[in-house]
Amino acid sequence: MNRLAGDYQRTHVYAEVDYDNPKYLFQVIGDRLEQALNGRKRPRLLDVGGASGALAGYYQYRFADSQVTSLDFDAQLCEIGRQRLPGVQFIHGDANRMDMLADDSFDAVTMVGTLSVFDEFEPSMSECLRLTAPGGTVIVAGQFNSHPVDALIRYRYSGEDAWNTGYNLFSCQSVARFLDQQPMIASYQFCNFELPFDLAPQDDPIRSWTEQTSDGRRELRNGLNLVIDLKILEITL
Repeated sequence: MNRLAGDYQRTHVYAEVDYDNPKYLFQVIGDRLEQALNGRKRPRLLDVGGASGALAGYYQYRFADSQVTSLDFDAQLCEIGRQRLPGVQFIHGDANRMDMLADDSFDAVTMVGTLSVFDEFEPSMSECLRLTAPGGTVIVAGQFNSHPVDALIRYRYSGEDAWNTGYNLFSCQSVARFLDQQPMIASYQFCNFELPFDLAPQDDPIRSWTEQTSDGRRELRNGLNLVIDLKILEITL
């Protein structure tokens, strides 16, 4: 009988992290945060869906005086992170219900590649906004559809029974409609993201790679035969 996987869990994928070589996306997000923080002393940073701390470790390196927290639903990844990054606070929790954290607790909250795990984007995004102090910044990086269409996507590897989540697609229009209703938001913008180098396919066909288009652009693709429309959503409170 076919079954739907209860939790999105990719422990084996996110357990190994090369902290000395941060992803290019992390560097771009770091640049945006540096501008947003504007020299703020001891900034309080939260990464939601932080796995074993790849982005949190980069924050700790780049913002040396920062207070960094990482939250993830996978308890094993949180424990791996605690062992490798003792200066980061790792919290095992659900991005849709971060009740253990108080309102306005952080100067910046990021959520990278996490939103597409959920069937609805509003709960986790509302929590990110709640936790961000006035004048702070929320950055959500992931795939956003430029067309006015939302999609719930399930996939399974050939020969396996479980259907997995992780590539749900929300439109810029749907997210913008939600953000326009939030009185605490001063401004927001969607920015396209493109890798400046080629990315080769990996053994796991779900992991994305780049392909060159006829006009010389690099498109991100994956084994679902999808083009990944990767964008950075930056929200200022």
